[in-house]
Amino acid sequence: MRIKDNSYLEYVNLEEFREWVLALKPKDVKDNGISERTLYKIKLKIKHGKSLNPKTRIVKILIESFKEHIKDIKD
Repeated sequence: MRIKDNSYLEYVNLEEFREWVLALKPKDVKDNGISERTLYKIKLKIKHGKSLNPKTRIVKILIESFKEHIKDIKD
């Protein structure tokens, strides 16, 4: 089966992503619509070794922010 469009999965270093999320402050993600409580819950899941569902709205926002962060570092 062929993929007909240019969609593809990008590799994200999970450990680097987890460290980045744990270092976030509420003010860093407030502009993206993530509350302090939600960020706390995400950090708690990471600290307890639970997996994050990449299909949820909040995790999608965090992944996109992380990709922008990595892009800014490379430039």
